[in-house]
Order: sequence, then C-alpha cells, then structure tokens
Amino acid sequence: MEFSIEPMTENCYSVCQRREHVVLGVSPGNSFFKVPLLTDLIRWLSREFARLDIVVPDVELSTTFTSLGYPPGRAARKALAEVNAVRNRVVRAWQALGGPRPCDGLHLMSDLVDRSRYRTARAACEKALREDETLRVTCREASRVVLRARRPGSEPTAEAVEQAMRYLLAELPFFIASADIFDVPSSLCFYHRPLPLAELVFSGRTVLKPGPQQGYALVRPVAPPAGPAAQRAVPDT
Repeated sequence: MEFSIEPMTENCYSVCQRREHVVLGVSPGNSFFKVPLLTDLIRWLSREFARLDIVVPDVELSTTFTSLGYPPGRAARKALAEVNAVRNRVVRAWQALGGPRPCDGLHLMSDLVDRSRYRTARAACEKALREDETLRVTCREASRVVLRARRPGSEPTAEAVEQAMRYLLAELPFFIASADIFDVPSSLCFYHRPLPLAELVFSGRTVLKPGPQQGYALVRPVAPPAGPAAQRAVPDT
C-alpha cells in the first residue's frame, strides 16, 4: 500500500520536503490502526523520512473514560488495556518489517512528558487555551466528538467535555513542538483525515503558533489502480 501526503501550508511543505523527522501518533481505540495498515504505513514512512518516532498516547486516557461515567478504577483499567493493545499492534507491525532502525523510536506519551521541551510547549498550550476563545471552542468540540464516538447516541455534558479535554491538551504540544520535543532540525506530524484543530493551529488564526521547523500534513492510503475490468467499465469521455 502506498500513501499520499498533503502538507497543510507552504511552510509545512518545506518541512515535509526536508524529510528529516516524522511523528506517527497511534491513538488507542482507533480502529483505523490495524496491524496490516500499520505495517504498510511504517514501511512507507521509513522509506520517506530519515527518522520515525511513534507515540502512543496514554497520559490522561483514563479521563476519557471517567468523562463517560466509568469509576476511576475501571477507567484506569480500560485505559491500560487499550494502550497495551495498540502498542502491541505497533510492535507486531514493526517486527514484520525487521524492527525499527537505530534512529527510530516507539514511545508511550508518559515517557515524554517530563522532557523540558514538552513541559514548555504544554505551558504554552495551556496559556493559549485560557486566552483564545476560538481555540478553546475548537478543542471542546474535538473532545465532544471523541466522547460521542465512544458512546453513540449520547450527548456528553459540558463538564464531561471539559474533563475529556485533558487528553487533548496532553497531545497538543506535539502539534506545535515535536521538533523541539525530539530534538531534531524539523519535524512533521500528520493524521489520516482532516482535523479542525490542526487546521486552526496551522492557519495562523490562533495565538498558538508552531515554529518554522514544525509541519503538519494529511497522510492517507492511496487506492490501488483500477484493474483492466474496472477500467473497461469506465465510459470514454
């Protein structure tokens, strides 16, 4: 399987062209990240970029479940089970390819949050959320969408959404500062579908500003070419 890459801005395009570093965030509970897809994606990213770091968010995941009404103990157990499951899928995919290169890495987010540059970026994100109503509304909506996806047909309360935002806040520093967090000259983050929050941050319409060494892109699987039978079924134009 091949993938297309669509940088969000001209600066993101420049970062992408340098191909120095890419971050793959693999979210627990996301059915997109199956082992065959991960295997193809890791193979492609390793071919395209000089260094690959894979991050599995685990910090604050339990707050997603407490936001859904789970008792704290059960929320923590569910979070741990999801994190272990998705990390194991990444390990299996990478092993199928012979393992990571010496420069690559697989990290739980909790392994990274004590880095000084993560803490600096986290403080900037917290300040921006206090000051920027547009950013705050966009983050609330993103958290509401996550809660509704986990419990279809149920509208989360405002209190639950605020609590669930802690998970998003833990991820947000990577949007603006993965180059600093991983100590690389430039870094690209990406997702497989459009994210309003990423579009807001990289459009310059918020006080939260990624540095020039930071890029973001949409990376999606490319459909294989149509076979002869499918091509014959398309009328001439």
